Amino acid sequence: VKELFPLCNVDDIVAGFYVPDDGRVNPVDVSMSLAKGAKMNGARYFEEVITGITKKNGRVTGVKTDKGDIKAEYVVNCAGMWARQLGEQAGVCIPNQAAEHYYLVTDPIEKVDVSWPVIEDPSSYTYIRPEVNGGLMIGLFEPLAAAWNVEGIPENFSFGEIQPDWERMTPFLEKAMARVPVSLSAGVRSFFCGPESFTPDLSPIVGEAPNLDHYFVAAGMNSIGILTGGGMGRLVTHWILNGKPDMDVTGINIDRFE
Repeated sequence: VKELFPLCNVDDIVAGFYVPDDGRVNPVDVSMSLAKGAKMNGARYFEEVITGITKKNGRVTGVKTDKGDIKAEYVVNCAGMWARQLGEQAGVCIPNQAAEHYYLVTDPIEKVDVSWPVIEDPSSYTYIRPEVNGGLMIGLFEPLAAAWNVEGIPENFSFGEIQPDWERMTPFLEKAMARVPVSLSAGVRSFFCGPESFTPDLSPIVGEAPNLDHYFVAAGMNSIGILTGGGMGRLVTHWILNGKPDMDVTGINIDRFE
């Protein structure tokens, strides 16, 4: 661990696991690339228009939009933290709750190398990675999160921030930063708090709704959608085309909440 991340405190570490295939991507760039590929294969995009779904005899028949209805043999709800509310409109239970998620970015720190791997330390509820500016990003997944807007996500909310709760998060920050002690004396460039959605058992919610035929869900990625999105898209596509999944979906199937 020390060889790969020289500033890491390893005094209390017995062993570490290195995953050389891990990497980092810009989520916006990945999303735009996937969208471009889909468009090249005939997909069309209409943003911020869905107002509900249409159904008949227990089967989904399309979506309602502010520009009119669109008929569809299948509908896939992959609306992230909005998935629960969109599901409620169709009578589908998707227990996906938004919660506060924090990360801190330091000012540049001497000797930080952007090529270092990401440190994941569950015992300190943190992940730490070098940033392109020469600083460190210190992310937090505290064991008792603070739910955000339990009654529902505001319709006009998008890419927004939440006022950080320094008092609640300081003990977690100090514990996390102790893994890389030099970060404790570095300047703070930003302390970000934004909503991220999580499921009750921290597993995705995927599959055809038990009470509405042809209504599929691919949500509840629990903050690792950028990592699991490609595989999840392939799984759902196969499921729709062939009528059944080609992988064991027991632990992620939406029917576990029935």
